[in-house]
Amino acid sequence: MSCSVIIVAYNSKDFISSCLFSVENALQDLDSEIIVLDNGSPSPITRDIKESFPRVHWVESKENLGFGKACNLLASKATKPYLFFLNPDTIVSKNVFINTLRFIKNTENSGLVGCRILNEDGSLQWSCRRSFPSPLSAVFKTIGLSALFPKNKFFASYNMTYLDPNIVTEVDAISGSFFGVEASFYKELGGFDEDFFMYGEDLDLCFRAKKKGRKNYYYPDSSIIHFRGRSSKTRRFKSYIDFYSAMRIFNRKHKQFNIPHFLVSLGIFFASLVGVFSRLIPQFWKMFIDVLIVLSCSYFISPWFSVLLGLGVGLPLLFVGEYSTPNLNLKYHLKTLFPFSVLASFFFSFYFDKPLLLTLSTSFIALLGVFFWRRFLFWFIYFYQVFSKKRKRSIILGGTQDSLADWFDLYDMLPKQEVLGCVSHYVDQISESNRKHLLGSVKNIESIVQRTGAKELLVYSNYLGFREQIRESLVQKLSLNAFLLINCRENDDIALVKLSFLD
Repeated sequence: MSCSVIIVAYNSKDFISSCLFSVENALQDLDSEIIVLDNGSPSPITRDIKESFPRVHWVESKENLGFGKACNLLASKATKPYLFFLNPDTIVSKNVFINTLRFIKNTENSGLVGCRILNEDGSLQWSCRRSFPSPLSAVFKTIGLSALFPKNKFFASYNMTYLDPNIVTEVDAISGSFFGVEASFYKELGGFDEDFFMYGEDLDLCFRAKKKGRKNYYYPDSSIIHFRGRSSKTRRFKSYIDFYSAMRIFNRKHKQFNIPHFLVSLGIFFASLVGVFSRLIPQFWKMFIDVLIVLSCSYFISPWFSVLLGLGVGLPLLFVGEYSTPNLNLKYHLKTLFPFSVLASFFFSFYFDKPLLLTLSTSFIALLGVFFWRRFLFWFIYFYQVFSKKRKRSIILGGTQDSLADWFDLYDMLPKQEVLGCVSHYVDQISESNRKHLLGSVKNIESIVQRTGAKELLVYSNYLGFREQIRESLVQKLSLNAFLLINCRENDDIALVKLSFLD
């Protein structure tokens, strides 16, 4: 069996190595090729990463072509009879390609076939199987009725949450994060519609496949892990505009409903607006505390100054994504906050004739308050987890290349893990910065686990995808929970993936 794997990467250099490592592992028994396009990324994939995967056919674009156009470009270069489209912020299971290929070949009239797509915690991403959007299903999803009644066919029709996720199902649409298709049929469809820039192109392709009389399938006997939204984090607001535009294009193109286009556009805009706030401010309680602190620090000067300073603090934090993450470390954002709060102080002092020293010192105190309540809460949670024995005692496997110091020095990088030290197969090659954290060789891991009481093994994967190996039988013998640890250096993201998923 033969297949081409197509990956369009955008600002994905932190994840692409782990992705390709898993893809190459899954393609070992197949006649295959891997084609990757770096799609005009501001932070492009580096040469040393490319050299680490000599089997990959690398393609570059100086501009962001959009997902559909980029996929069509790579598909034109593919030479195998079956195509797989895969997001770069994924890790695939070892059987995903061979199982999906068998299903496509053995299933008459199959169109696009998607797999079980999981979040990194192992839960199902419901977007991996969908119905085509209708006004009612969009309303139910937007106002939360689909989440409130997930087993009801009427309310939960869009993501089909009422269906058993373990059963092969014919569906309207699958996710563009991963799907397989015959190359000849993809060519017959004309590939992705390049009018779509980022969202909606997979929905449109599935719609056209069904119009051709083919059947799209959700196939749960193969799976991937998708670290959702890593690429769009760098273009947060533009991604919502793209989503709104894509849904309008889809509606105008296919005209499924006898509803004026401007009404549908208005509904899509409302849904996008709800989506923006539901994703940008899920940690709304943090915003509430920030506002409270700013008010308490500045209200004595003037209510208007409180409002101005509140905007100078709240809006920058909203734009950098502070209210969409549970992370309590604000120090990376202080350099963003400081100029805005200073600007607010100067503006108010100039127009309302207040002493500049007073407004500046008040802004500084408010910033300290916004920073220190997070530090206080972090240490409270940390010591609570320590004394209640809820922190997981962990050992890192690795240390011959990248420095591991951050994992031991920055407690909030792994907030629920107590990292005790590292072990390695190559003790004589371990770097000087890691040597002080070395617990010993892997061959002595049984005594190390007994001595430390460790329950978790974190297998470190560096930015080139390299990781030390360990026998699954040894992990099971020691009753360790083993995870692949991926460090995203660009945005301080951490990913933990169960190691058993890759074996």
